[in-house]
Amino acid sequence: MPENQLQEAKTIMNPAALAGEWILSSGIQSEKGPFYSWYDLDKKRYPYIYSEITGYGITTLLFLYKLSGENKLVKKAKLAAQWIIENALDDSGGVKARLYGDECLAESHYSFEDGNIFSFDTGMVLYALINLYKVTGENLYLEKSKAIAAFLLDTMLQRDGSMAAIFNSGSKKGIESYDKWSNQPGAFHAKVSLGLVDLFEVTRDGRHKEAALELCDFAIGLQEASSGRFITNKSDNTTHLHPHSYAIEGLWYAGVNFGVSRFIDSARRATKWMLHQASGSGLNELYNPSSGKFNDFQRSDILAQALRLALLFGIKDKQEELKAALLQYQYRQEETVQEGGLFFSKDSRHLNSWCTMFALQALKLADNKELLPEGKKLELFI
Repeated sequence: MPENQLQEAKTIMNPAALAGEWILSSGIQSEKGPFYSWYDLDKKRYPYIYSEITGYGITTLLFLYKLSGENKLVKKAKLAAQWIIENALDDSGGVKARLYGDECLAESHYSFEDGNIFSFDTGMVLYALINLYKVTGENLYLEKSKAIAAFLLDTMLQRDGSMAAIFNSGSKKGIESYDKWSNQPGAFHAKVSLGLVDLFEVTRDGRHKEAALELCDFAIGLQEASSGRFITNKSDNTTHLHPHSYAIEGLWYAGVNFGVSRFIDSARRATKWMLHQASGSGLNELYNPSSGKFNDFQRSDILAQALRLALLFGIKDKQEELKAALLQYQYRQEETVQEGGLFFSKDSRHLNSWCTMFALQALKLADNKELLPEGKKLELFI
């Protein structure tokens, strides 16, 4: 399509379509297949390739394929999967986290070179690959899914149903700290159950189902009974709404698929607690029980997650204000391929890949309620 026609077409796109166009055409997916973390508008560069987000990217492409039937989307998903398999999949079965283009910018804790493997990132890739198998029927993706699941169950799953957060491929040892929610076993690991649920559907291997159930039961053990909030950092009992939402997503998915009412009830209570905090100005990031207050920082991924959960549970009174708050983060600069991406926060200058992917799905669901059949799971949950 000529450039002038492309711009004319983009001017009539709704926000969800613009977000989809950004994912497909902006360059956030490398020509070699993987997805970058974000695009810095000022520096005009992508800081690193991110395996977890490449997992989300594959799922996003398959979600868009489900809506449109365009085969090019499956081709792009297969290219991303090929890159993961050839470059990020460790011999252990875990998935390495980030590949930095400039080692001077690298955070060693996450870099390929340091060898830390995060169970959550690995789980998001598992979900992507098993769904790519379900779409294509290509056995490679099933075999790699089984290998990844074996790593998660044999190396990372612990006796209490929790999942170790980090495994170092060099030392062959786990790493655990409580400086950040993502470095500790947490309720957010319930979202790893998505891949295990779908793998069980294919293999009927009871270990996959049992592990998903254990992860969700562990998550419920970190839920405050009186409020419904998940404690996401055990060092200070705070609740960060990003992993709080991950816990809800995993519980809802496993609960609906396996018919476990306690998971669905837990997810609903946690959603209601979170949405109760929302106002016309949005939704802040971190709750501290010592002060009984939230911080004063908002981010678009949390808004997108909250909107999606409001839609899943049919909580209508917050949907429009969450959608309006979310759309404030969308870049609407015509005559640029970057139009449609979402900023991470209001003071950031980078267009964020996972924020845009989450927002794309939330906006699609908001636009078309038929994508949420009552009593059934949402397939291809980004």
